[in-house]
Amino acid sequence: MAVAAGMTSQKGAVHATDPHCDETKPSHRSEDYGGDCPTKTVKPTVTVTKTVTATPSVTATVPATATVTATATACGTGVDSSKPNGNEQFLAALRNGVPFAGRRITNTDPDNPNIVSGPANDPGWTDLSTIAGFPTNSSVCGVSVDAQGSDAFYKIITQGGTVYTLHCAATNALVCPAPAQGQQPASQWVAVAPQP
Repeated sequence: MAVAAGMTSQKGAVHATDPHCDETKPSHRSEDYGGDCPTKTVKPTVTVTKTVTATPSVTATVPATATVTATATACGTGVDSSKPNGNEQFLAALRNGVPFAGRRITNTDPDNPNIVSGPANDPGWTDLSTIAGFPTNSSVCGVSVDAQGSDAFYKIITQGGTVYTLHCAATNALVCPAPAQGQQPASQWVAVAPQP
């Protein structure tokens, strides 16, 4: 802070320099000295000016940057089944984009939970992604099965919307793919035509 000081006096006022002309003391009045002293002694007026230097403050707002990571699982799981007769049920399951085929024997116990597959009805599922023609350029999003007589047909749809079908043998066992017969080669995944 800077301070400036100055002196000003009232217009027309005379400041006494003679110690005999002090109007504030009765013994020094101008009448006592022949009226040579001024009629009034004015004390100086002091004007004080304050100069304030302000420093501006700036508030900055920094935009926040948020990183959002979204994990979308548009496809990957599902289940379907077909029960063409009172003896068996054919199942399709999709886990993490991988389709599986299974068979459940129901002739003696309709609630039998055991899944079997393969020519010898071994416990477990058949991984259908290992069969020739399985699509690798797009994730599989859905699976289904239908069975009748000695055939079971598995269908899958990819995230890109392409539908494929696979023929499996279903005579007292579930064998995927259907084995070669005579001039007919073993089945494989085939894209249906036309596509939806």
